[in-house]
Amino acid sequence: MASRFVNACIAGTLGGLALRVLISVRNASLGKPPPYAARFIAQRLMGRVLRRELTPEEARRWAWALRFGYSPMLAVAWSLAGPAEERWSLVPRGLLLGLGVLAFEHLAFPVFKATEARSTWTPQEHAWLVAQTALYGVVTEASIRALTPRSSRWVRARESLRRPSWA
Repeated sequence: MASRFVNACIAGTLGGLALRVLISVRNASLGKPPPYAARFIAQRLMGRVLRRELTPEEARRWAWALRFGYSPMLAVAWSLAGPAEERWSLVPRGLLLGLGVLAFEHLAFPVFKATEARSTWTPQEHAWLVAQTALYGVVTEASIRALTPRSSRWVRARESLRRPSWA
């Protein structure tokens, strides 16, 4: 279990790092960071926690801290809650993870008032969020597969399908 947790943390971190490349392209494409940029989320959330306005530099540092906690946490949740059997190939499974992250963020952002209302986002900003979560999902799933020996993945999948014996 410990190695599964560590592998998921590493995979989530790698998924988060892959986003760094996409974020540069996204910001250039949009002409500015979108309302769900990590620095804006950090500014809103941590500003409330600390009860003061964060400087842009503080917001950037908190954004890094949030990213490096959030990305591994999502991967750990996926490794615990995601489908155990690996009938699905990498891309569909990764996209399923990305879809789960997207759904979580669509629920969590308004609850925590982490971003401006989604109704104020442009269609391009919505599309980039879908692209981000899809990339995160596929890279994270690929990393989990690369870090987990094939034999242990199949053993885990088989064990999850076994029914308890009541005899």
